[in-house]
Amino acid sequence: MGNLAFKCYTSADQRLEVVFRTQVSKNEDGSSYPLQVDCVVGEKGVRLQALFDSNCIAPETMQMMLFEFRHVYGLIQQQQQQQQQHPETVLRDIQGISPEGAEQLKRWNAAARVPRESSHLAHHLIEKQCRQRPSSPAVCAWDGNLTYEELDVQASKLAARVLLPAGVGPDRFVGLVMEKSMWTTVAMLSVMKAGGGFVLLDASQPVARLSLICGKTRPQFLLASAKHVPIAEALNVPFQVVSREIMDSIEPALRPREIPVQPHNILYAGFTSGSTGEPKGFVMDHSAFSSGLDAYCQQCNLDAQSRVLQFASYAFVVSLTDQMAPLTRGACVCVPSEEQLQNNLAGAIQGLNANWAKLTPSVLRLIEPSEVSGLETLILVGEGITASELARWQGRVQLYSLYGQSENAKGTMLSSRMEPNCDTVNIGRPFAATPWIVSSQDHNVLVPVGAEGELLLEGPCLSRGYLENEEQNRITFVQDPTWLKQVHHHHHHPHGYQGPRRFLKTGDLVRYDPKDGTIRLLGRKGTRVKIRGQRIELAEIEHHLRGPFASREPPVVEAVTPSDDTNPMLVGFVPVGGDGSLFLAPNGPFRQQAQQAISQLRHALPSFMVPAALVCLGALPRTPTGKLHRRKLREEASRLTREELAAYTSDEVAHIDPATEREILLQRGCSEVLGLPPGRIGMQANFFDLGGNSLTARQLVTRARQSGWIITIADVFQQPSLAALSQCDRYSEEAEDQNHRVRNPDPFEAIRTEFLGQLPAPPWTAAQIEDVFPTIEGQSTFAAAHELDYFLFAVTGAVRPTQLHRACQTLVQHHTILRSVFTPFQGTILQVVLRQVAVEFTVEPPKDGHGQDDAVSRAQRFCAMDLKRPYRADEPRVMFKLIIQDAAPAAASGPPSVLVMRLLHAQYDALCLTTITSDLLAAYTGREDHLIRTESDFSSYVRQCFWHRTPAALAFWRDLLRDSAQPTPAPLAELPVGGGPNEEGEASVSFARTIPLPVPPSGTTMATVIKAAWALVLAQETRCSDLVFGQFVNCRSFDLPGIDRLLGPCFNIIPTRARVHPHGLRTARDLLREIQLQHSRSVDFATMGWKDIAASCTQWGGSAQQGSVVMYQNFQREVESEQGGLRLRKIGQMFKIPPLKTLYVIVFPSETSLSVTLEASNAILREKEAESTLDSLCGKIERICKYPDERI
Repeated sequence: MGNLAFKCYTSADQRLEVVFRTQVSKNEDGSSYPLQVDCVVGEKGVRLQALFDSNCIAPETMQMMLFEFRHVYGLIQQQQQQQQQHPETVLRDIQGISPEGAEQLKRWNAAARVPRESSHLAHHLIEKQCRQRPSSPAVCAWDGNLTYEELDVQASKLAARVLLPAGVGPDRFVGLVMEKSMWTTVAMLSVMKAGGGFVLLDASQPVARLSLICGKTRPQFLLASAKHVPIAEALNVPFQVVSREIMDSIEPALRPREIPVQPHNILYAGFTSGSTGEPKGFVMDHSAFSSGLDAYCQQCNLDAQSRVLQFASYAFVVSLTDQMAPLTRGACVCVPSEEQLQNNLAGAIQGLNANWAKLTPSVLRLIEPSEVSGLETLILVGEGITASELARWQGRVQLYSLYGQSENAKGTMLSSRMEPNCDTVNIGRPFAATPWIVSSQDHNVLVPVGAEGELLLEGPCLSRGYLENEEQNRITFVQDPTWLKQVHHHHHHPHGYQGPRRFLKTGDLVRYDPKDGTIRLLGRKGTRVKIRGQRIELAEIEHHLRGPFASREPPVVEAVTPSDDTNPMLVGFVPVGGDGSLFLAPNGPFRQQAQQAISQLRHALPSFMVPAALVCLGALPRTPTGKLHRRKLREEASRLTREELAAYTSDEVAHIDPATEREILLQRGCSEVLGLPPGRIGMQANFFDLGGNSLTARQLVTRARQSGWIITIADVFQQPSLAALSQCDRYSEEAEDQNHRVRNPDPFEAIRTEFLGQLPAPPWTAAQIEDVFPTIEGQSTFAAAHELDYFLFAVTGAVRPTQLHRACQTLVQHHTILRSVFTPFQGTILQVVLRQVAVEFTVEPPKDGHGQDDAVSRAQRFCAMDLKRPYRADEPRVMFKLIIQDAAPAAASGPPSVLVMRLLHAQYDALCLTTITSDLLAAYTGREDHLIRTESDFSSYVRQCFWHRTPAALAFWRDLLRDSAQPTPAPLAELPVGGGPNEEGEASVSFARTIPLPVPPSGTTMATVIKAAWALVLAQETRCSDLVFGQFVNCRSFDLPGIDRLLGPCFNIIPTRARVHPHGLRTARDLLREIQLQHSRSVDFATMGWKDIAASCTQWGGSAQQGSVVMYQNFQREVESEQGGLRLRKIGQMFKIPPLKTLYVIVFPSETSLSVTLEASNAILREKEAESTLDSLCGKIERICKYPDERI
């Protein structure tokens, strides 16, 4: 308030008189005080006058201050008169509220009109809506919709046919283990109809914690989704799966049985963080929920026209209110999937047509108002909101702030409509409770109006109390405080029920605004904090930290805001002794102990309660009286950056320079393939932590082998550090294998001889044929389908058509795969390499009109027409066409000429295009010696594939796929009835989505993340836990000279097996580790074809289809080469893709994003299913990266 001045004068006045004036007191020097209090002291009394600046102090506040002054003055006089009788009187005895303050509280509370206790049952209120509006939407969810009539029917038969026979009844709990779904709402209503109470068991929490909750509630039965059956099994409680298939099989209830439920019977139980190391469970009955329900809905704009977004996690009771309250009003509950909530919340709101939502400000910051144009009412919970956020939403929605305690049903206070200039800490007045503000040290002391204190709540919405925790009940739910007589003439209940008056101690520090009786929220008392909107009892985390750390002093947990961040993080402080310093330096032994402790906490606490860092202390700071100085600990820790705090827990990798020739080679290779300065690459670093992936691992292997050092991709994946990788050497193994191959004859000699012996006359003679060998499996599919691909290259510079023609001929002659044709023979497809091929090369001159019809458009038209042209199977397919834009050389800024190249898809893979353009320009400029020369051609690669079909390879695939089911079907539509799709109208279609590039967990490749995410999608869609799908792999990992520059389709599709729940619950990190290890072990056996593996290593049979194939395309998509003043740049491509009966999941990474595409035949891939699957896949990719230790 600024300065405070007191002036005292002597007077003969005999009484204390209070006068206040709203004026500014001036000093002799012209300065002013915000407040001046004049005390005129006489023999029989005091006259008190206050002069104050109303711009600094509200008149109502000043008036209450003076009333309190007079009250305390009177108490002191009384104590002086009674000093002889009570000499032990202390200052605490003269605290309290003035009579005027008490009267003000009475007026405010009387005006609030707190509702009386309700006798309604929650499900009766919902059933009333079912009768009045049977065809109105009750639930609109990602997995289906229900009208009120359908909701009532489904819940009734689940109650009658499942729950009642299981013994469910009044005051008996049923646990719900379900993801967000329309069936959760059905399950909740069914439990109410059976007379029981429900408890939501959030599947994202550790099973150990869920077991504690079940131990406190003793559920009679569980209702579980198919996805969470493993959790239900682990909880060792009888359960029933709830799904559409199960519900369709249950007979309807013929005659609803009336269950004798009373308003005081349990409706639900909720759990919050507790100080004893275990969650606190509280019970809410029907009366508490139904009381004040009208007031809540009226103030929140909740009515029959509302479409309410069900956003909150099932771990929090607000999720219950957001389902039950709308259903009692005839509103629609809108339920997005977990993936939509994580990946596309704005899209979910729009897609579900939600117009009412309850969100935290942190979540709200992720949404643009323009993205949710249908949103009308927005309720903020959990956190404060900034003025800038309010301004962003002004005029877009009706915005309110809801304050509440879980132990007081539905929330407590709703602020008036929020505007940019409003008081954001003002939480309004309770709509169904009476507030009282007491001393934070003694709830029997009512603090003066305007003073800070702890908020107490009294009303009909209070919980019955905590489960099996009488001590906590006595602490939190207090009865009949001593000040009741001062604020009520009669000691009776204002809310219509009998017995002692109960009050909930909230733990929140607040004060009244004397102007209107609204309440301002100031903070929390004790060790309860809020992190990301969640109330957390720090003592519960501290309890669990004591086990891993046997220190003399117990660990302490605080919410710390790092110096380089604005968001608080939970930090554990562990005193380990030392020189008396507060923070000790990070060290290896503590870091290892801290990592183990955090791992243990993840199995005991929800993820939001696990500290982000653990810090070792020399000693805990203490106050002069010896108490723990928590504030100093927070302040000192807040001077550190987030990285400095994390350094105590995260592994510190020492930078060790390379010492040996091989380590120097490895550092240089990593620098080249990862684009990092050599100085940043130490020998203790992990290749993938440096930013490596499967493609760069292959590049590293190639560079090593070029230097004579033989390592494999499996080595790169499996070795924890570059130093360990440098110790790998496969030379002896490779040499022995090579000797074995030398002893073996040419594997294709027999079929070549047989083919040449049966050679038909035209079109070839034996003299024209250079080689004959089989196609590999993936290649043969494309060869049989005669799939033609066209590539368009912009040509910049002066191009000479005749010279370019010769260059094209040289290019084709140089690479055997470009001289290959494909022909069927004895049930297989052979590739025949011709000695000479006359390359088809044509030139289209410039058109008149100077750019009216540019070369690109002409090239596209040509490709479209050429696709329709019939070809003979034995006809070479390589073709070039130069379409000239203008007679003058194409300038860099003008429209370019275009070179069209046609290839058969069986002749190349994506990595070949750079080699083709580079060799073409080298030949064009007459530098044939610069053509990329390799000692191997594609026939060498095919022979390697044959040689790699070894007993070891067969054993690997048999072991991996032992007891596996058929490949998992993809989430596709059914084929039309009648045997198959309409071939005439059938075509391949694709649907794409782009998401921000996530950061994979340490030591994990992005390809592994994609496969893990797809496995989880398939598990969710098919309800299978043992999954098999295809993986598109690059097979350029052989020790074959020049394989990285070899032209040919060096790819394959191999099985990936993912077991989501092989032995119970697992984390995403476990799944990632298994999939990445499987991939690294499969590298040496990755050339065995899918059909070969299916026929030789499984019980599926050779005709088993992949179901789905994951393609992670991490290569340079831009192709550009320049030599001798001529530049070629790929500007487009056209593929003739036949309808795909398999679903392809294609992912392209860029520097900032991931492009995710689904592609299949339009007969089986529909837009609705595709968009839903994309939502699910993208959400899981992001969640795996963000929460790798979350259970799956």
